[in-house]
Amino acid sequence: MKLQPISIRRSEKLSEKWVQEQIADDPSILGLGDLVLKDKERMQPRAGRLDLLLQDPDSLKRYEIEVQLGATDESHLIRTIENY
Repeated sequence: MKLQPISIRRSEKLSEKWVQEQIADDPSILGLGDLVLKDKERMQPRAGRLDLLLQDPDSLKRYEIEVQLGATDESHLIRTIENY
């Protein structure tokens, strides 16, 4: 099935939380391989909340997924880098 682009911002039913749930339910939609969900909404000391933490079961490589509508906030990006 070919997916069609949609505007989440204009939708009354879709949100960042909805996108987060779609990824958590099926991490393969990111195209990063066979990943497993390690944690969701994890609190990080001095850095806020981590949306999703995914892991490759073979290499043990981890991926931090932050879901945000709109332009990327510089402080959001710095907090992400500082966590790891």
